[in-house]
Amino acid sequence: MNAIPRHVAIIPDGNRRWAKGQGLSAFDGHQKGVDIFRDVVNHAADKGVRAISLWGMSIDNFVKRSPLEIKGLVNIFQKEFERMLTDSDIHERKMRVRVFGRWQEKFPRKLRSAIEAVEEATAKYSNYAMNLFLAYNGTDEMIQAVQKIVESGQKKITSSVIKEHLFTKDLPSVDLLIRTGGEPHLSAGFMMWDVADSELYFTDTYWPAFTTNEFDIALSEYATRRRKHGK
Repeated sequence: MNAIPRHVAIIPDGNRRWAKGQGLSAFDGHQKGVDIFRDVVNHAADKGVRAISLWGMSIDNFVKRSPLEIKGLVNIFQKEFERMLTDSDIHERKMRVRVFGRWQEKFPRKLRSAIEAVEEATAKYSNYAMNLFLAYNGTDEMIQAVQKIVESGQKKITSSVIKEHLFTKDLPSVDLLIRTGGEPHLSAGFMMWDVADSELYFTDTYWPAFTTNEFDIALSEYATRRRKHGK
């Protein structure tokens, strides 16, 4: 096994629970979570991880979270993408930023424009990849892929055909999936096709308390595992 995973995906759970424990608002927890991701994504690139993917918001959040919390998340995303546009860490590392999900349908025009500006500004970068999943569910991604295959009239279904119709068609499979927050399970089929053979790392640490040191621990554990791929 390669000691450094090429593609790491993260389910960053625990923002609200961390905030409650600190006597802070959910908004504060989400903001701290964004700050942590900024540190982790740069650290991961410097460690040799070529692609890092983060699930920032599910489709279900739009109906299961309060309108006030959704508004707060949208405001955080707005400021973060505006910041990314001139972020020297991104541009010096030549890191491509892409956003996957139904954000073009769900987000207000101002936020959509900010996302589009960052994607366009980094479109030609190829050293590293930052993939953000917003207004996304893995089950929704798979349903859309199946619908597209049916509409195309494709008769022979192969794994490559399915991959070609996913949001993540251009992304490599995930080598290591990290979930924080003390709940060792997957959620709503996050990147279900791409994590099929992933190594899994679960930690009780809430995402806002997750550090680059713990990220290194996850990498070290990954390096000790022997991936058999059915052999």
